[in-house]
Amino acid sequence: MFNYAKFDSATFDSAKQKPAKHKSNTHNVLLALVFSLGAVSSQGFAQETEQGAASQLNPVIMEQFQPLFTAITAELGANKARYLTEPAAYYALVDRYLRPRWDTASTASALVGRNYFESLSTADTAEQSALTAAVDSTLVRYAFEGLEHYSGQRFDIADIVVSDGAAMGWVQVLMESPIIPDINLDVLIKQGDKDDWKAVDIRFKGITYVSIKKHSFREIIAESGLQALIGDLQGKNAAYFKVICAETKTVDLPPCNLKTE
Repeated sequence: MFNYAKFDSATFDSAKQKPAKHKSNTHNVLLALVFSLGAVSSQGFAQETEQGAASQLNPVIMEQFQPLFTAITAELGANKARYLTEPAAYYALVDRYLRPRWDTASTASALVGRNYFESLSTADTAEQSALTAAVDSTLVRYAFEGLEHYSGQRFDIADIVVSDGAAMGWVQVLMESPIIPDINLDVLIKQGDKDDWKAVDIRFKGITYVSIKKHSFREIIAESGLQALIGDLQGKNAAYFKVICAETKTVDLPPCNLKTE
């Protein structure tokens, strides 16, 4: 089990991490399984872990997340070639397994700052919804980019730790690869209503997705406004899906019908 000296349950965007100077393909591969997707301080988390038996792990969280990793790993292992040529089929897989386990609004809040995100709900709920939708489409794009890097990795839950207040936790995922040494990745989870747990961020080698992206998101808002950020995300997403959908016959199905408006 995790040998954590302390669980830091600070709010997502309290961490003072510097933006990373490179993008990890490993982050993208995991995004193909659980989306990639503020930041929680890694202080007090031990680097060494040992895998615990499933019966010792939180049964509620196991029941909610293990089927995700089992199903997605099996699907990618068997059908990667098909999904690369049929974007609508892969999108349906993402929509079925990944979206229900991801709290996109919390991720969007962490990226732009909780106070700013909450202020949108009082000023203009349409802007908050538009930002969340743009982040959602961005995470879907990451899932497609991750598919391109998938090379037979198997993902399984190695351990689970929950904060004392039982509102947040980490799911440690063991990535077994046929070509590189096994590695561990951490999925930050947040408890919602009725003991429903959802992912909000991913950490690899001490670096979270939010810590990589939040600085650029907030800089765009500060310099050009929220609509500029939303437009930037929508433009990148639409351009990416236009390329991968160019030869498909399902142009009226998502993600091939993604618009920039």
